[in-house]
Amino acid sequence: MENIDEKKLYEIQFVQLIFSLKTSAIIQLGKITNPLTGSIDRDLNEAKYTIDMLNMIKEKTKNNLTHDEEKMVNDAVFELQMNYIDEVKKGEEPEEKEPKEESADKQELKEEVDESKEHAEKEEEKEKPMKKVKENLDKKRKNPKAEKKNENKA
Repeated sequence: MENIDEKKLYEIQFVQLIFSLKTSAIIQLGKITNPLTGSIDRDLNEAKYTIDMLNMIKEKTKNNLTHDEEKMVNDAVFELQMNYIDEVKKGEEPEEKEPKEESADKQELKEEVDESKEHAEKEEEKEKPMKKVKENLDKKRKNPKAEKKNENKA
């Protein structure tokens, strides 16, 4: 009994960690007001660092998460990477990096985004057959008489 509670606690803490990092990155991207200062505190270097940490968690926990946990981490990384690219396009790129490093970082980020998109598309493709089955079941549940009539006609 104690082991089940501990496992559930770890699941909750993992979700909290991901959402905490995601929220921090959103604040660092200047998308929402920093609750501590009450102002928009945009820092793309910190945002990139936080996104990189989430990506590291994604890689280190690969094949050790539930489907929902994996989806949550992938979605968080993807969403933050897209927002980061959006902010960089606005013209205020991180100042600390050399121009050559920036293009390498952009290329790496683009590859990670492409990988995340690919993963999302694969997951969507896996879920399509199940969606059709669920839709058919829902139709049967909603209107069982119509199903019987169709069967009798055939």
